[in-house]
Amino acid sequence: APGSALCHGDLHLGQLVRCPDWLLIDVDDLGLGDPAWDLARPAAWYAAGLLSPDEWSRFLGAYRAAGGPAVPAHGDPWPRLDVPARALTVQSAAIALAKAAASGRGPDEAEAALVDACVRIAQLPAEPGPWPETSPVG
Repeated sequence: APGSALCHGDLHLGQLVRCPDWLLIDVDDLGLGDPAWDLARPAAWYAAGLLSPDEWSRFLGAYRAAGGPAVPAHGDPWPRLDVPARALTVQSAAIALAKAAASGRGPDEAEAALVDACVRIAQLPAEPGPWPETSPVG
């Protein structure tokens, strides 16, 4: 149930290191919460086109094979990930634009991809559901 799982709190692929086994690092935000939020950043990166379909598929498959609680073991993960992924996309785009502006430059390719994903989000219905056909998720 949401709020009842141990969550990393800042999960992204840079938090996984291999030496020689896979380790999850940077656990200072560890706590109880909805595990869908731990997958929100990788899901947002995938939906924005920053994580390839193959990388997303491998990541999600490994997560499911390990019994990860955020999404069902089979089927469409988006009913659980849609709202958290939307929120993290908007937050990431805002942070990226602020950093670009502070540096006196325009958005780079990754930052622009996040902004483009926000445009697609704005065109979606308020209810969670599939992302539009123009995203890799569609």
